[in-house]
Amino acid sequence: MTQRIRIYQQGAPAVLQLETFELASLSREQVLIRHEAIGVNFVDTMFRDGTFKVPLPFSMGVEGAGIVEAVGRGVQHVKVGDRVGYFFSFGAYSDRRVIDADTLIRLPDDISSEQAAGLLSKGLTAWALVTRVHEVQAGQTVVVQGASGGVGSLLARWAKSLGATVIATVGSASKARIVEGWGLDHVVRSDEPDLSGRIKAANGGTGVDVVYELVGRQTLDASIGALRDGGDLIHVGNASGGATADTALLSARGIRYVQPSTPQYVNAQNQDRAASELFERFREGALGHLELSRYRLEEAAVAHQAIAARKHTGSIVLIPLSTPPEVMS
Repeated sequence: MTQRIRIYQQGAPAVLQLETFELASLSREQVLIRHEAIGVNFVDTMFRDGTFKVPLPFSMGVEGAGIVEAVGRGVQHVKVGDRVGYFFSFGAYSDRRVIDADTLIRLPDDISSEQAAGLLSKGLTAWALVTRVHEVQAGQTVVVQGASGGVGSLLARWAKSLGATVIATVGSASKARIVEGWGLDHVVRSDEPDLSGRIKAANGGTGVDVVYELVGRQTLDASIGALRDGGDLIHVGNASGGATADTALLSARGIRYVQPSTPQYVNAQNQDRAASELFERFREGALGHLELSRYRLEEAAVAHQAIAARKHTGSIVLIPLSTPPEVMS
């Protein structure tokens, strides 16, 4: 028997239930993996709380990394014993799972399962945002709203490594102290008045080229106000609550408004190349130190509470019950 986290109704973190179940048999193109680490992402809270409707009961989680334990007869690109990760496949909150082989990314020896589970979904999102959704160029001014979070921290530093001037916004003094150590150009508090004016002031009084909006309700209007006419507003997330942009205003100002999702830009055809670029940036130090907060699988509700409180920085991973205790050190 194996264990997983499932929900039978949508709601608060308390709806997350740990249960045992029997694994399904492998099809020709599927793989059995034993998780060593599981990524916890903001989107997980949206599947749990009802922001996105899901069929119930629903197996939680989209990202994980671990060891291949069995392969279907049609699987060729991975074998038993390989270390693998994936960034978007429902059912990740489990100690073992059956998964389609074409979703798996082989992990290099120098990337641990915990690093992969903390990097893949957020890092591939950042890759898509700076190379596909808006191709960041040297000399551009980029704003990252919510720069201390998992995606924001990678996105801001990646954009900086491409030669952009990066203005990072954060929601507290404690987060500002952390982000100020990353070598970005400006750190601006989003919990203080006249956010758009202070962003423009950091850019010499003019509008910026692109805003990556990860906060939502609290900062969206300021993001629009801080953009130059003809700039790009990339609406990635809503950590402070949902928000709707005035599309008529954006159109009148020539602002391109995009609400992307990672699977639109990262798929079975390009995921290996994208992951390779991500890992190389990580090795180079361009993405900084990966800060991980670790919880046991059965503590998934506590992890979700940490995300809701917006008090963590970096990435959160769940460690399955079957993982040796020393991994938690």
